[in-house]
Amino acid sequence: MSLHTVEIRPDRGSENTPEAASQIFSSLASIKSSFFTRLFGREEPIVFEILSYEQKTHFLAHFPQDLSAYIESQIAAQYPKASIVASTDPLMSRIEGKQLSYGELKLSSTHYYPLKTWRDFADSDPLSAVLGGMTKLDEGEVLLVQVIVLPAGNWRNAGARAISNGIVGPDGVKKAHPKAALIEKKLAQNGFRVAVRLLSASNDEKKSKQLVSSLAGSFGALTLGESNSLVFSRPLFYQQKGFLQSILYRTAQFIPSNHYFTVDELATVFHLPNLDLSEIKNVSWGGSLMGEPPDTLPTGIADTAEERTKINFFAKTEFKNQMVNFGIKKIDRRRHVYIVGKSGTGKSTLIANMAINDMINGEGLAVVDPHGDLSEIILNYVPSYRINDIVYLDAAGASKRPFRMNLFEVKNPEQGELVASGIVSIFQKLYGYSWGPRLEYILRNSILTLVGRPDSTLVDVPRLLTDRKFRQKIVSTMDDFVLKNFWENEFEKMNDKLQTEAISPILNKVGQFVSSQTIREIIGYPQSTIDMEEAMNSGKIVILNLSQGRLGEDNAALLGAMIITKIQLAAMNRAAIAEEARRDFYLYVDEFQNFATNSFVKILSEARKYRLDLTVANQYIGQVPEEVQHAIFGNVGTLMAFLVGAQDAQILAREFGQVYKEEDMVGLDNFQIITKIAIDGKTSRPFFAYTLPLPENKADNREQVIQSSQDKYTKSAGEGAAYTPAPEPSILMQPRPPQQQAQRQPIQHRPAQVQVQQHQQNVIPAEAGTDTNMDFRSKLGMTQGGGQSGGQMGDGQYKKRRRRRRRHGRGGQQNFQQQSGQNVPNSVQQFQPGEQPQTPVQQSQQPPKPDEGTVYKG
Repeated sequence: MSLHTVEIRPDRGSENTPEAASQIFSSLASIKSSFFTRLFGREEPIVFEILSYEQKTHFLAHFPQDLSAYIESQIAAQYPKASIVASTDPLMSRIEGKQLSYGELKLSSTHYYPLKTWRDFADSDPLSAVLGGMTKLDEGEVLLVQVIVLPAGNWRNAGARAISNGIVGPDGVKKAHPKAALIEKKLAQNGFRVAVRLLSASNDEKKSKQLVSSLAGSFGALTLGESNSLVFSRPLFYQQKGFLQSILYRTAQFIPSNHYFTVDELATVFHLPNLDLSEIKNVSWGGSLMGEPPDTLPTGIADTAEERTKINFFAKTEFKNQMVNFGIKKIDRRRHVYIVGKSGTGKSTLIANMAINDMINGEGLAVVDPHGDLSEIILNYVPSYRINDIVYLDAAGASKRPFRMNLFEVKNPEQGELVASGIVSIFQKLYGYSWGPRLEYILRNSILTLVGRPDSTLVDVPRLLTDRKFRQKIVSTMDDFVLKNFWENEFEKMNDKLQTEAISPILNKVGQFVSSQTIREIIGYPQSTIDMEEAMNSGKIVILNLSQGRLGEDNAALLGAMIITKIQLAAMNRAAIAEEARRDFYLYVDEFQNFATNSFVKILSEARKYRLDLTVANQYIGQVPEEVQHAIFGNVGTLMAFLVGAQDAQILAREFGQVYKEEDMVGLDNFQIITKIAIDGKTSRPFFAYTLPLPENKADNREQVIQSSQDKYTKSAGEGAAYTPAPEPSILMQPRPPQQQAQRQPIQHRPAQVQVQQHQQNVIPAEAGTDTNMDFRSKLGMTQGGGQSGGQMGDGQYKKRRRRRRRHGRGGQQNFQQQSGQNVPNSVQQFQPGEQPQTPVQQSQQPPKPDEGTVYKG
């Protein structure tokens, strides 16, 4: 027998009395069991439990699956602010390996004599003593109150006969029954066959017995004078095993004969606590919110099977007096979905559910997962008929089996600006503390120069800036007048020092990214292994695992933003396809703030027309740039809010039209949302709902899915032709063309000390926060103390220093430094006009000349 389980979390501020529970039990009186099910002991009971474990008290209900909708709706009707959450059985795993003690509470007198009920407690709650003891457990201890409820049949007959027969006194005269009024009071209500079972678990046997005895004693408050009471009874020795199984599996066995409770007596034993008991500690409080869902809510109840596939079901709510699942129609998802909520509240589960529904319904989708957990969940639910559609991209596994994604590979040359904007935006997001207009200007022009060129990748950006011959080769073949003018008439006319300062921050930022072997295996190859446009148009399932724990936060953010840009470009290439022929493609982005750059505004505003439907989620609104915030709330058709902080609650209260207060949104439980969804092109009024749990049935083909994707979309590490830059001399070591040398300003001959001071004073400062020239030299392979070293000076200064060396010998330079008191900057090697520079290898192979020695040791 399998029962459906829900946890009922009461609202701490509720004013509902136990009468609400009486109404629930009254509604159950209409449920009857057949003669044959009673005859063969196959009755399925309805079970209510108060269970304390892990120092928390929970309220649970278990009932047959076919009664779940009816019973949940009755509970929701009487406790409208309580949250009802589907749950698994929490008991078995909590008592394993512990010492158990158990028994049941029986009526001390005949069943037609009543107990004291909640109506007889004027100023207190009969459950206060029970909860007070259950919420004070030590770690590892468990206490259970289990109420088994079954239909009663003709339970009133015995009581009616007792009243009719009366009693015969000592004188032999028949008199009215002295307790007739009490009996009539009980018979006036609906009744049920009931068993009240108690169980305790502890690591110590003695403590376990004490716990269950104390729990039984707390029900002494239900004693009604000489009428009836509850007494604790343990099973006989030969019944112990079967009795324990009846508790654990919640069966109807071992219910005492003629053991009937009325609805008020049941409500006294089990009801939800209210405001009067709000001070009791360790109760699993919850709470729900009022709010009527729209009449046009997409429930799919009246739809055909085919029409239901066009609805993505993700939550449930009370709709027309019953709990129903609902979702978003395919056409309304084109207006995008925004999900916000604190960590651990259920956002990733919601995204996984929606993605799984899309997979089952044959849709195309992409999931960008910065943590890796979401990817792992989705891989467990891939249907067998979608295995060949999976494109699983594990960025952290690129060191062994990398996929290839060339960001500069575009089918439409006009999209180069979008690529540049996307890359520049994410670099600016990551390094905003050291960003400047000159850096952005040179980086953007570098990317625009390389985008669309055969065999160019992001790895070529540092080479373009540091290798003059490579740069001249690229520029000589360019058709873009503006870019060509930049390189020839702006960049090349900078003096060496200014070029160094201009490009060093770019090299440090781009170099930090491309220096990772894992990243280079992905972006350093001209030919991509994935055609994102083909994947979208054919309905592939792209899962991008960007596990930050293995890849690094910055690398994951940069790679994710670049691949999102590739998806955007693929969508915009659909402009050549008739709009009605464009296939919907769903892009899910978890932890959206990692990729939320200003370039994302264009995606939000224009993606709909290309049938790129976004679902994005993050933890709080302030994580997203203000411009992107405006784009979200201005373009998104469906908004879902989990538990949020006070600042976000203020913003969302306005978005929800003040239907819900700020305190409502900061008090939500996990898997509870306030949402307004797009329905047939219009946004609904906000309402309260519960997100659905993950499907129970997983697909057993995870390894097959991964292997199939690797065979198609990955290569062995190092396989294929990739650009591997050879050691190259610095730009500052390469001779300028004669025409540029002629343009340089002549250096006036001044005393050496004045020249050194002037050099330090005239250094053009790098932009705020950018890296120093020392860091730049280390990236270009320059060394201190010989090789590529030396101070930057004019030709006249160089000749004076040579003459000084001849006069003072090898120590002349050192003496000069000591006399002048100056620390001469270590920058670049000097050479006379017309003299060819030497590479580090050439210099290391030549012995020093007698009159030179080693120039700066650093």
